[in-house]
Amino acid sequence: MANADSATSSVESVSARKLGDTWEGWSGELEENNGDLATSPWYFLGYYAVMLLLLHTLAFGLWFLTEPRLAEIGPIFKNLVEIAGIASLATMDVGFGLVVATVLTGKNFVPHYKGKHIALSPLLPGIIKIGTKFGLSKDRISNSLLQVGNRITIANTKRIKSTELVVLLPRCLTKVMRESVDEIAKRYGVTAHVCGGGQQARQILAERKPKGVIAVACERDLMAGVQDVGAAIPVIAIANKRPEGPCRNTNIDLPEMESAFRSFLGEVSRV
Repeated sequence: MANADSATSSVESVSARKLGDTWEGWSGELEENNGDLATSPWYFLGYYAVMLLLLHTLAFGLWFLTEPRLAEIGPIFKNLVEIAGIASLATMDVGFGLVVATVLTGKNFVPHYKGKHIALSPLLPGIIKIGTKFGLSKDRISNSLLQVGNRITIANTKRIKSTELVVLLPRCLTKVMRESVDEIAKRYGVTAHVCGGGQQARQILAERKPKGVIAVACERDLMAGVQDVGAAIPVIAIANKRPEGPCRNTNIDLPEMESAFRSFLGEVSRV
């Protein structure tokens, strides 16, 4: 009987809220850790390293199998293929090392990431599969990735004016949390925009043409957003916490929000 009541309550909870597209089909089950999926950036980087190790293993295996055939075609062709393979693997390894150095030190070792986001990496689907094999949910892997992306954005971004910064908030934030964010934004001379979805957010960005964005949403919407923008606009992504499940009465870490403002504007607003 208790299970039936719980199931009924879950269905009512789902039907009583307006879910975003990325939560379509949500069963009503609450997330782990009371909806707080904050995850260290080192998880994503660890799975990234495993992905590179697998690519190295695959490359050496393919080389072992095809080297005799390539030698038959000609030594010059074989050498060119070998050099190209080694160069490709070395480029990925060096790129990964520079990302690690940036996350570790906060210094900009990744100027080549200016104008693009690590969420656009072609290796991402494989990294997510590896992470889920290790028992981490896709949302937590995304949270870890977004933290890596934030560190890269902060390292790459120069100070901008308050009029060049846009803050995007979801409708699902609690009233108290929205008011708290508004207070922080006003101190920096910035207006926070409450968006009803990705389409409205894109309209605001098209109208304002900002040089920096602070975006608050769930990991799913943030991933879709940064992949859509492609880091053509620097974005600091702040994942909300969902103690009542998605799309209702969410909150964020206010010191994290304050830190995001300082990353773009410095300690004092500049109009």
